[in-house]
Amino acid sequence: MGLMQVGIVSLAVLVRLTAFGWYALIAIAVSLLSLGMVPAIVVGPLIYAGFCAPASAWPLLTAADVLLMVCALTFEDGGDNGSTSPLQVLTGRRGSSGRGTDRVFRFCGAAYVVTLPALAIWTVSG
Repeated sequence: MGLMQVGIVSLAVLVRLTAFGWYALIAIAVSLLSLGMVPAIVVGPLIYAGFCAPASAWPLLTAADVLLMVCALTFEDGGDNGSTSPLQVLTGRRGSSGRGTDRVFRFCGAAYVVTLPALAIWTVSG
């Protein structure tokens, strides 16, 4: 399950790179300035749980994976000419943007942030 988590995190990063923009540049700068601490805090518990979580925690691990992928697909990033999400780039539909996509991203992002501590606690206690 651990190598699967590494693959899912890698896939989420690759998906995010399809809509490269200012937020991606800022994320790279913050990652470099923090010497990798920010990415370790964001995806570290997911990878750690993949290697160490008991089988009873796998449903929560799967939920965290789905939330991470939905966030990666729906987060709009852009440059000076407008913003796009990876979902728009991969499907070729420019009209699938707006409040609905933003709400999905915000809900899944908040749920992912809540899921990480629960997953870490479950992994450490299990």
